[in-house]
Amino acid sequence: MAYDEDVYDKLKGNFDLLCNIIRQNSIGTQFRVDLSKIDKIINKKIPDTLKENAPEDFYELYTDFKAEYEKFRDFILYDKLIGKNIIALGGGFSSGKSSFLNALMGKSVLPADIDPSTSVPTYIVKGEKHEVMGINVFDAKVQMRPRDIKKIAHGFGEVEDDDDERITDAVTLGHVLDNIFFSTPLHKYENIAFLDTPGYSKPDSEKYSAKTDEQIARGQLNSSNYILWFVQADAGTITEEDIKFIKTLHQDIPKLIIVNKSDKKNLTDLKNIIEKIKSTLDIKGVRYVDVYAFTSRLDQIIDDKLKAFVEQSMDKIRQQISDWNSQIYESNFARNFKKIFVRCKEFYEDEIDEESRKLTRLNTSITKLAAEDIDGEILEPLQAMVKDSQKKVYDLKEIRKKLKELQDEFFTEIKFISDIVGISMPEPSEIDLLQEKVQNPLQLIEEYKKEHDIQTDDSIVEMLQDMFEGIEPVINKSAGGSEYKNEMVHIIMENCRVAPEEIHINDVYKNTKEYAALIAKG
Repeated sequence: MAYDEDVYDKLKGNFDLLCNIIRQNSIGTQFRVDLSKIDKIINKKIPDTLKENAPEDFYELYTDFKAEYEKFRDFILYDKLIGKNIIALGGGFSSGKSSFLNALMGKSVLPADIDPSTSVPTYIVKGEKHEVMGINVFDAKVQMRPRDIKKIAHGFGEVEDDDDERITDAVTLGHVLDNIFFSTPLHKYENIAFLDTPGYSKPDSEKYSAKTDEQIARGQLNSSNYILWFVQADAGTITEEDIKFIKTLHQDIPKLIIVNKSDKKNLTDLKNIIEKIKSTLDIKGVRYVDVYAFTSRLDQIIDDKLKAFVEQSMDKIRQQISDWNSQIYESNFARNFKKIFVRCKEFYEDEIDEESRKLTRLNTSITKLAAEDIDGEILEPLQAMVKDSQKKVYDLKEIRKKLKELQDEFFTEIKFISDIVGISMPEPSEIDLLQEKVQNPLQLIEEYKKEHDIQTDDSIVEMLQDMFEGIEPVINKSAGGSEYKNEMVHIIMENCRVAPEEIHINDVYKNTKEYAALIAKG
């Protein structure tokens, strides 16, 4: 069949894009470093070591761990992410995340209203010019044009001739791409990278696909620094499914709730929806920054009061993003990687303690029965139980030992890689000292007071405020690292007038809660 030149050019363009996206890597690894050792630890050694006896939540821990590693790989593949705080956009599938980013950038650059199976996680960073790169399922880098993003999601290849007869059907290629990285001058925030996720859906949902799997979505959001969670105004409030999902995310990640498509409600209803969402989240114990209204169709709102309200709300969203943009970047890789090791270690120690107590009770019973000249046949089952318990304790201790070896091996390798690519990572010897993000001291005190039914007067709060007035509460170092210790010593010396030799810095880590208890008791 002969085609005219215009149709031929379209067909050739589609063919070239198809070849580019599905090509395998024929020139060796796309990574600057060798990740084979770390891949083996994650995909083989950890599951092989822990699969026989693991915590009940191991699958979730392991999924989050792998998601964090995928983010680490993304930083290596696309080094413009290094040093950027990640704001991930979450919510149900088709909740308006891409439309929000399009409105934020002032131009429609991301596809909206797409099929779940064709959606691709997309990072957006500030750049001097428009550049798009994809990573396909073969780990090959794919250079693309901005307009290719929409073609991949919505489908491309449909060509009609001069008689408007379809020559070729459209195909989608989102399923062969793992990630898309988009650098654009439309992005206004220097220190932020947005991550547009496909959203989440359950296996029994008609919107479910491998890309929107609940576990995958959770891992993507848990590896971010901040979260924008989208709720559709049409729903009237936040759904129970959303609340359950949000409660599985790390509590220390700030979450801003955005009520999208606010133009579809009148002002009274919209305000009621926002208040209802706040009330529901408060009752359910979900931490959030605030709840704001948004629409990508502000110019279509006729009611002036509604328009002014939504516009003001959208300004607050931009202000919050600007505030996050001003935050100093702190790498969470080490802290997030460590969680699986800490949780499993606690599990094995609890199991060892429980089995040891059982063993003690058995031995005590055998000793007492033997002293009373009980028939040996009666003691045999107890003695068999002792042997089983001893073996279980031995096996658990062996797994705990292997777990520690795996942790050391993993962090040694990840530190080596991080140093090459320029990602901040503490020394392996400092991992055990690495703490969770420091809690608000007043929160620690309140928790202790509630637990022990302690009453204090307002003078305690006034005393604390006077004592710490003028002291910068944020230490921009990873807890447990040498730089953290040096800064802590400097703060203590400066504010407490204590000589360096009088400071025992390790006691600071051990006695935080004890100190809170003393203050709570007055």
